[in-house]
Amino acid sequence: MANETKTTRRKDIRFPHELIEQIDEQAKKENTNFSAWVIATCREKLNKPLK
Repeated sequence: MANETKTTRRKDIRFPHELIEQIDEQAKKENTNFSAWVIATCREKLNKPLK
C-alpha cells in the first residue's frame, strides 16, 4: 500500500480504545466511516470548508 497519493498522505496515529469506539459509533450514526469522520472533524476544528 502506498503511503502517498496526489491528494493524500498516510499518517499513523494512536487513539485510545475508548475513543475509537466512540468515533466508530458516531460515524455509523452519521452514515460515514472512521476516516471520513476524523477528517471532517479536523476540518471543522480548523474552520476549513469541506471540498
